Amino acid sequence: MGGGMGGGEAAAVPDAPPPEQDVCCTPADEMLANMGLGPPPDGASCRPPVPPPPLASLAPPPGETSLRVAVLTTSDRAAAGVYADASGAEVQRCLREYAASGAGAGWRLELAASEVVPDDADAISEVLARWADGGVANLVLTTGGTGLSPRDVTPEATLAVVERTLPGLPELLLGEALRHEPLAALSRAAAGVRGKCLIVNLPGRPRAVTQNMGALMPLLAHAVRELED
Repeated sequence: MGGGMGGGEAAAVPDAPPPEQDVCCTPADEMLANMGLGPPPDGASCRPPVPPPPLASLAPPPGETSLRVAVLTTSDRAAAGVYADASGAEVQRCLREYAASGAGAGWRLELAASEVVPDDADAISEVLARWADGGVANLVLTTGGTGLSPRDVTPEATLAVVERTLPGLPELLLGEALRHEPLAALSRAAAGVRGKCLIVNLPGRPRAVTQNMGALMPLLAHAVRELED
């Protein structure tokens, strides 16, 4: 029985290209791990902070740099004792790890203060101003309260106390965060300077803190040095 249009044989259909996942010679999980995007190692809360390529090669300033760091966690539930302050602890872990590495060899790190406050703009501003004006710290890192919830007021509280804004830092941190999490685009984090103190907002999730810190830490000694001049 004849087949095909016009009585001839049907034209041969070329083989479909292989699925995209079969083209690459590297397994997806291995490729993600090589990019620093895979799951955390067994037994670890998160991956060590890894600077993105443009900052990984940034040389630290010569000599030693004194970093007196205060960490402020803004969270209604952490302040009420509903859960432990994991993000503030992660900020401190990242700082200690970096200071102990070759990249942070010039740091003289002092973790000068830490506090947990509710998501209240006045309470946040009061602590930031007290630490900056009292010389408690030359670097304040906040964690939490940077999203779109009505209770997320850390950026407003920060902008109320800084004298000069530093928009480049939030842009840098946002670019790094977007490599890992598309919803990071909803962040409203701010950064700025009060007197000789640098204040930087970080997200509230420990894993996001780690990613942001990887981008931020290579710049900290340079920023503190400029503020001292």
